Amino acid sequence: METIDLLLNGLSGAFLPQNLLAVLVGVLLGLAVGALPALGPAAGVAILLPAIVNLDPTMAIAGLAGVYYGAMYGGAITSILIGVPGDSAAMMTVLDGYPMARRGEAGRALGMAVYASFVGGMIALVLMTFLSAWIARAALAFGPAEMTALIVLALCLVTVLGGSDPLKGFVALGLGLWVAMIGLDPISGIPRFTFSNIHLLDGIDFTIVVVGMYGLGQMFAELGSSETGGRSTANYSMASLFPRLSDFLRCKWHLVTSALIGFFIGVLPGAGATAATVFAYATAKRFSKTPEEFGKGSIEGVAAPESANNAASYSAMIPLFTLGIPGSGTTAVMLGGLLMLGLEPGPRLFSQQPEFIWTLIGTFYVGNVVLVFLTLLLIPALAALVFIRISLLFPIVVAVVFFGIYSVNYNVADVGICAIFGLAGYVLTRLQYPMLPVLLGVILGPLLERAIRRSLIISDGDVTIFWSSAISAIVLAIAAALLLWAIVGPLIRALIGRRRASA
Repeated sequence: METIDLLLNGLSGAFLPQNLLAVLVGVLLGLAVGALPALGPAAGVAILLPAIVNLDPTMAIAGLAGVYYGAMYGGAITSILIGVPGDSAAMMTVLDGYPMARRGEAGRALGMAVYASFVGGMIALVLMTFLSAWIARAALAFGPAEMTALIVLALCLVTVLGGSDPLKGFVALGLGLWVAMIGLDPISGIPRFTFSNIHLLDGIDFTIVVVGMYGLGQMFAELGSSETGGRSTANYSMASLFPRLSDFLRCKWHLVTSALIGFFIGVLPGAGATAATVFAYATAKRFSKTPEEFGKGSIEGVAAPESANNAASYSAMIPLFTLGIPGSGTTAVMLGGLLMLGLEPGPRLFSQQPEFIWTLIGTFYVGNVVLVFLTLLLIPALAALVFIRISLLFPIVVAVVFFGIYSVNYNVADVGICAIFGLAGYVLTRLQYPMLPVLLGVILGPLLERAIRRSLIISDGDVTIFWSSAISAIVLAIAAALLLWAIVGPLIRALIGRRRASA
């Protein structure tokens, strides 16, 4: 009852004009940042950081948080419309959102993304309100060994369940892990696979890889296909711009389960929204009645990752506020903002600054509702983009992609590297190798390496640390079972097929 009273007081504070203005500015900037290729929520929060120094703490952090969850909404826009993820958490949405847009259902996919983001966000906010302190304490049980097991499971899930040929999936995953190793060794500082190129010493940013492979690679593949001249021209009516009631009913359980997955994975420091969307997508495909539609334009394939990534964006703030531990790169930037404002995140923040923390949570509820109306108003204009002729759209997209890549580090070499990965994406597409394991290897590879090396440092090189705890042992056992199924499954199916053929 006390929690409800605190939340009601926080909501009343959230409706103060200055806090509403901060939320509105934050979510608008977040939508723009999320929709632009090569930028992400961390970049958006960093851009706004200098502007908050002299603001009221509640107003300042409400604006930064608005950028964060606004970018989670905005990341779906380019993913669905042009097949380029706005940020890493939106890459799972590309798999089904872009095929839907190509067959004239862009508005339907965008509408479901908005709806799923809202549902995922509201479920996460309710859980955040009542479970923050308890969840944060439980997350402390995940040390380097447990994080290693979790990342291995995430890689296995997507590689085994994400494609028709697991062998090609593991080859693609190996390529991604190799790309993740390019640069200086994080501990010894020795250059790895840099080929004496100074531009590779800092490694290859994920943004360059994902925009190159998904953005340029998909465009090259489409230009080289025989279908380039005939894009879908579905009826452009208001009814076609929103999800159908049957979509809501079909996806209702996926929305709930994906929100729960996103919430609990988002709490884990270092896991973030990307890992949450991977688990949510794999789970939705596993329990769907029509798994064969995933990757070809399934509405469930849009609903699951969008629900998960928005839930994870809220839950990632739990360890930040309750323990002072950022749960993602974006919350690490927000931690800097809190310290700039003279606030020390941790357990005492709830007891010493209750008005600040509960008003801030109230702004999260308000921001989640505001985002629904903003994005729904923009859907008709956004959906119209897919009806632009390819001869006009592709040059614009290429220009936006190259500008976005250049603006990350203001380095022309990044544009060249992006073009190389675009060519690699085209080759992989033509050879029917999945690109998703490559991207996951690039994203999760550094996290996996750090977790493994920290575990071995703690144990003085004893590898038994990886199955010494119940959590890591169970998670690794599940990953091993998936690998075994990837090897044995095709053999079993082949034997069954032969028996049926001989019968």
